Amino acid sequence: MNQMRKISKHISDNVVDSINLQYFRSSLTMLTAIMVMTITVLAQSMIAEAQVAEPDITRDVRALAQNGSYLAGLNHRIKEEDSLMQKILADAVKESVDLGRAADGISDVLRYTLVIKDEDYSRQVPEALEKLTNSGYKVVKFHNAWGGKFYQGINVQLLSPSGIKTELQFHTPNSYAIKQASHEVYEIRRNPASAPEEVAEATAQSIAFNDMVKVPSGAKDIVWTEQ
Repeated sequence: MNQMRKISKHISDNVVDSINLQYFRSSLTMLTAIMVMTITVLAQSMIAEAQVAEPDITRDVRALAQNGSYLAGLNHRIKEEDSLMQKILADAVKESVDLGRAADGISDVLRYTLVIKDEDYSRQVPEALEKLTNSGYKVVKFHNAWGGKFYQGINVQLLSPSGIKTELQFHTPNSYAIKQASHEVYEIRRNPASAPEEVAEATAQSIAFNDMVKVPSGAKDIVWTEQ
């Protein structure tokens, strides 16, 4: 009798474990589906908002290109949906916040890059920002990364007159070319799924790329007061 009870209990425990495992798998699948749907809706709404504001902002940014400076990557000024979805998830994991808060923190759905000749750089960057602020834009965040370890240039987070977050990067031809060449290793470094050894290798390559950047005269001294 005791043996039968042991066998019965063993079978019962296995059935319960199987049911629990199936329930867990089902719940995980449902949770994943809900998460993907949430990220998709967030990304699509952010892109739709950017598309409405884009023509006016592009017009204003185009007006900054002068004396040989130019806008680079203009065809990619609106972030692709897949890329935005990945960024929302990666930021949520990195910052330990919910998906909505991670989405709120993203400022480069609409992004531009102004490439300026080395000899004009320290003059044209402040002039460009002054022109934008006089047109109703607010400088929310100003980051001078010249002399940085992984990236060199100036990144500015703007708020357009209609309230749309916009990123504007200021580069030289040299720093922009190296930024583009190092994009693949940058993606490896920021991907939560990258293995530690992949991140280590990508980090070393990023530093090597960055060492090739030539800093234009006066670039490190450029400052701007955030609003």
